[in-house]
Amino acid sequence: MQTDVTCVLVLLLLRRMNDRISYKFRSACFVFIVMAWQVGMSNSQIESCSQQTCQLPACRCPSHSIPGNLQPENIPQMILIAFDDAVNWDNWQYYLRLFPPDGSRKNPNGCPISATFFVSNNFTDYCMVGKLHARGMEIGDHSVTHKLPRLWWTDADRPAMEYEVLTQRRNLAEKADIPIEEIRGWRSPFLQPAGDDLFSVLHDNNFTYDATMTYSFPKNLYSPVLWPFTLDYGYTLVCNIARCPQKRYPGLWILPVVVVMDHSDQKPCAYVDDCANNPRDKNEAYQMLWKNFLRNYHSNRAPLYLNLHSPWLNTKYQLEAMDEFIQKMVSIDDVYVVTITQALQWQMNPTPLNQLKNFESFKCPKFASNAESKKLCQFTFKHKTAPVAKNTTEEYEVTTQFPSQKSKTPINSKSKLKQGHQNKIKRGPEKPSSSPSNNEKQHDKTVKSEEAFNSHHENDIDEQSSIRHHHNYKTHKPWFLKSTAINFRQSSIFLCLVISVLFLMK
Repeated sequence: MQTDVTCVLVLLLLRRMNDRISYKFRSACFVFIVMAWQVGMSNSQIESCSQQTCQLPACRCPSHSIPGNLQPENIPQMILIAFDDAVNWDNWQYYLRLFPPDGSRKNPNGCPISATFFVSNNFTDYCMVGKLHARGMEIGDHSVTHKLPRLWWTDADRPAMEYEVLTQRRNLAEKADIPIEEIRGWRSPFLQPAGDDLFSVLHDNNFTYDATMTYSFPKNLYSPVLWPFTLDYGYTLVCNIARCPQKRYPGLWILPVVVVMDHSDQKPCAYVDDCANNPRDKNEAYQMLWKNFLRNYHSNRAPLYLNLHSPWLNTKYQLEAMDEFIQKMVSIDDVYVVTITQALQWQMNPTPLNQLKNFESFKCPKFASNAESKKLCQFTFKHKTAPVAKNTTEEYEVTTQFPSQKSKTPINSKSKLKQGHQNKIKRGPEKPSSSPSNNEKQHDKTVKSEEAFNSHHENDIDEQSSIRHHHNYKTHKPWFLKSTAINFRQSSIFLCLVISVLFLMK
């Protein structure tokens, strides 16, 4: 409405400027405004998302309001811990420590806590992924190649995204023995969305949610946090990282990547492990997690999003801080450490605290009693961690067969790598062997298809140069710089006003 009034005022101003500016300029400006207004009108339905037209469980507008009009003290504070990238021996022991297989860490309803893992193909042991799923963890899709440079993902077209999304979902289903309908979520590498080329793939292939879109940091530690929402009326928030979706995708949920504040409350970070002011000891690491928890807990109790990469846990005091934080969470009687899908299912059907023991989505996972014994992983890995002062874990090579106890062997000992479920695809080029193994022959078709796909794109760079940084220090943009069609109309009017004023001042 405000932009329509502005448009009329500009047209009246131009009409009174016959003696000041040329006819050509007035005509050009008029045409520009009309075109921008028409573009805005064609997308004006994006502004119409309201509680009257968009209602749970299928639809939700972007909002800080609590679903179901419940009071904060009557809802659970959900903690969503999400890890990105490969699952293998480099991080396996961390996951066993934080989420014990015996289920000893429980939510208030007596069921084990859980987390979400966005798994990429490179360096992943799919048997381990299957074991995580068997223990009640959620497994999400995080691409096949995780290729660099990061801007590749911004420019990727639909065929490229179909390959990345659907091939990795198939890998998870076939190699980790996960029902394909239980792989519900996607997160783009480097938090780089590919606009409608990505979201059309997710929507057309029945994904439940995307967890890529970043959301600007709150004004302070006690500002309300954004709840997940759907794209029934398009993406109307500030586009912090282009390309954002422009079309509607009914029923597709957005789990916003709400940034956390660092331990000094000075700078925001999209990932716990990507803060500019890294914690210097266990207390600072714990306080960073605790303060961000309090922000949600004492405001609207939106889910606390803790996104990270497992190398952050290589530093001993950071692992201990995360371990202590989770232990603190399970001691609070209205806090639930759950998966992303569980949080969305609660939001679709908001349930008060006093009824959560009977809430179906929070009940203990129902797996066969022999689900764990069916997954006997057999592999050999070199477990290496980069030295960080004197606070890193030990470096060793492990050969293990679950559920037997691990045995340590010297790092220089020779052992044949049992491929089994371990992925063979590497980021960097491999030296061809003179006599290919049987496993290499079996995967020949897969490798050739990937080479054909990658021939149209840049070569992947080596593992050492693939360290990911997810900086998101962007503040809210002014209304005339937001990247939506509606704001194109606003920016055109603003530009025309500036030009008109400049001509009048001559």
